[in-house]
Amino acid sequence: MTREAERAGAPTVVSRNRWRDVFDGTLPEDWEPTMSVSVIIPAYKSKTLEFTLASLAAQDYPEDLLEVVVLDDGGGEEPVELGEFVPKNTRVIRIHEVSDGWGRSNATDIGIASTTGDIIYWCDSDMILFRDNVRQHAKWGHFIPEAATIGEKGFIEEWTYTPEEVYEKVKAGTIGDDYDRSQLHEHWSKEIYRKTDDLNDSDGRNYSTHMGACATVTRAVYDRTFGQDTRLHLGEDTEIAYQLWQAGAVFIPAHDAVGWHMGRGTIQDHAAKVAWHNDVHFAQRMAIPRYRRKADNRIWEVPLLKVVTEVTPETAVYARPAIDRILNNTQTDVHVVLVGPWSKLHEGRRGMLADPMNELYLVREWFRTDNRVIFAEERPQSVFPAPFRIDVPITAELSSESLQEMYRLMDKPWIGAMRFFTPGHDNDEAVTIWNSAVVERARPYVTAEQSLEDLVAKIAGFEWQSSDAAQLADLRENEHLEERVVRVDPRIARLENELQHMRIRAEQAEGTISTARLVARGLNAKTGGRAGRAARGVNRLLGGFPARAVRALRRGR
Repeated sequence: MTREAERAGAPTVVSRNRWRDVFDGTLPEDWEPTMSVSVIIPAYKSKTLEFTLASLAAQDYPEDLLEVVVLDDGGGEEPVELGEFVPKNTRVIRIHEVSDGWGRSNATDIGIASTTGDIIYWCDSDMILFRDNVRQHAKWGHFIPEAATIGEKGFIEEWTYTPEEVYEKVKAGTIGDDYDRSQLHEHWSKEIYRKTDDLNDSDGRNYSTHMGACATVTRAVYDRTFGQDTRLHLGEDTEIAYQLWQAGAVFIPAHDAVGWHMGRGTIQDHAAKVAWHNDVHFAQRMAIPRYRRKADNRIWEVPLLKVVTEVTPETAVYARPAIDRILNNTQTDVHVVLVGPWSKLHEGRRGMLADPMNELYLVREWFRTDNRVIFAEERPQSVFPAPFRIDVPITAELSSESLQEMYRLMDKPWIGAMRFFTPGHDNDEAVTIWNSAVVERARPYVTAEQSLEDLVAKIAGFEWQSSDAAQLADLRENEHLEERVVRVDPRIARLENELQHMRIRAEQAEGTISTARLVARGLNAKTGGRAGRAARGVNRLLGGFPARAVRALRRGR
């Protein structure tokens, strides 16, 4: 916790995304900033950079706490010019001199790595920042260590400024008088703010509002991420925002951190094209929201669920049936971290059948080509950036629906963790699903007096559920471990159950209504009048069983 947070008597950790419960933005009268700010400005042949720098030179933030790094990404063509009005601590990095990469994410990554500020400020080279913009952003990090702020911007399409005029107007505090913000284009994020009480009710799901034109995050949170994904050349600010969410960030609209955006936003003119391009890249990297992943049975770079389980020579006999059941779940967006003494396995001469480690060799061979299974020597502290972690003892048996049920119970109310009573296992071995964003927020606050479980409960709740809720059993009690493991689609099970009930009713029916007609009517009622299509679809889905059943009933009459 920062000194300012201690003085304000603020709680040590923000619950969910309810930043207002900790700090509502009202500063103590004697407050002065102490955290340093690094402003990162990627620039590609920019013609407006001089205006941005002039506005930064006129900020009321202490100049000794402010550094500006301009990343010239023009490849040596048309080098950007800083102009006359520049903050004291400003420097330029010509990207082509230090990197073969290109694009905003690559430049931003280089810029952040070259700085040490307590707060990182992403700023586009076409922004004019009002006089207290940096201060209004930075104040949040002083009171909320996980603060990730989003500034306000008005889109201006015509201007007659000179850099000198920008400097003078910003310094005088009058730059905001030049345009009526209520008459300018309203960014789509404003509607989200209205629906979520300024993100207080968002639980972080609206991370996409954190955009690079004018946004900050504390370095403490940024350092928990993988940093900029330099493979991306569009949407990189959304991707790093997702990482920040999973690293425990608290997203805050900084409505008083205002600026003019010089020109129209890309989304204003190319929204459909941008979404079409970005959704493919986002689907690989962001497990939430779910709508982007339009196919099941796919292996994504960042899974929705990461299951962690541990195997020893003594329990290795259960590893294959246990993990096969995990991988055959109806929720297929899953990776498995299999922890074991893999480094002790060797390729030298050994007595195969007499080797007490032989079952581990077989486990490794069984999953060797399945890249959903990750062999690890130690239990990972974090599964970042996967949004959910499930700790499972290797001797627990999951049904085909276990993972989906655990995810469903956790996700909608956005709970911090959920532990399930697990047959045959002590409570400290019980199957547990963790919300990664909550865990990462909690972890820095763990002390001898406050456990991780206590902090997770404080942030978003920690619940216990029955074994039935997740359909768990003791694998050691299963007498059919050698049988083939198959995924049981719950829809098929329900259809088979309904068909059985209809068959019983048909056998009991009397009068003029034929058995076939009764079955058809039953299917018709259950499919909203689409009986023909539904009957044919069910018949194909069940391998022709319904048709055979009807024919059998007819023969039996």
